[in-house]
Amino acid sequence: MTLAADDVRGMDWDDGLECWVVSDPALARQVLNHPGFSSQTSARLCELYMTEQARQEHHPLTEFLRLWFVHTDDPQHAALRKPVQRLLSPSYIRSLAPRITEIVDWCLEDLARTGDVVPSLAEAVSGRVMAHIVGVDEPPSVLHTWSQRLSAFIAAMYRRDHAKSAHEVMLQMQQSLARESPQDTATWAMILFGGLETTASLLSSCILAVLSDPALWAAVRADDGVEAIVESVLVQRPPLRNVSRVVAEDFQFAGSRLRSGDLVMVSLAGGALLEDRPGCPVSERQHLIFGFGSHYCVGAPLARLEAATTLRRFVQRFPDARLAENGAVWGPNISYVGLDHLYVELGGR
Repeated sequence: MTLAADDVRGMDWDDGLECWVVSDPALARQVLNHPGFSSQTSARLCELYMTEQARQEHHPLTEFLRLWFVHTDDPQHAALRKPVQRLLSPSYIRSLAPRITEIVDWCLEDLARTGDVVPSLAEAVSGRVMAHIVGVDEPPSVLHTWSQRLSAFIAAMYRRDHAKSAHEVMLQMQQSLARESPQDTATWAMILFGGLETTASLLSSCILAVLSDPALWAAVRADDGVEAIVESVLVQRPPLRNVSRVVAEDFQFAGSRLRSGDLVMVSLAGGALLEDRPGCPVSERQHLIFGFGSHYCVGAPLARLEAATTLRRFVQRFPDARLAENGAVWGPNISYVGLDHLYVELGGR
């Protein structure tokens, strides 16, 4: 899709972040699907924000992240992604529905004891589903600890404490996930990582949304448009608000002169839904929350299924549920938008 300069807002350089910022959704689609913007952000961030001593000390960790196919470009990206696409095929996702329902129901019983949606339901469901898919025995609390420590390092590679903690997590993941090759182990670790924090954030935000709006609650009780409710939560409270790219070579783009190695922060939430534009090859209602182009999130159907199932079973199990006073406690995580706690009163249970 080619747009005239007047159709989009240009790229802005942010002196504080020391990177380009793309907030216009139409321009974001171009960046996410343009060969001039590389996904090899992990390697570039290591160069910029880790000392030489830290890079040497934690080389196994940075190499581990470099092998994740989300940090690669085509044709390598397509080759590494293909087996995962087959694994998470539509038929396989549909076959998981009974297992996901079983997991949600089990977690709802734990929620009845704790009253906190985040650890007992959102993190527990996403953790148990991913453990089932990947084939590990660790409980959700361990899996989410792994994920949170890795994400903290990715967000702030200059911090030696984050690097040390993430390195320890990497070793634990490699031991638990041990596959035939380092690449296979890294890919399975990436699958596990990708299905934890963002999905848990979506699940808790969905519960918060329906508890905050009687009309949405009634719609879920009537099983009316539950998938549409999930989609609206994705747009209004996206778990991941931006992704990064690296300029692959010097070139002119959207009125700006870009230099090789420049970082680019691409908003996935700017403008929420894309506007209708001539020549646009996709639906005008497609948002960018799961990305765009070859890097579109391969686990998107799974996350949507988990969210819809959790909403339906929660409302059926606790028809008198309501938010506790000051029940929503938002977390400070700079990588994801999510709740640390969501306290609820469950009525007669």
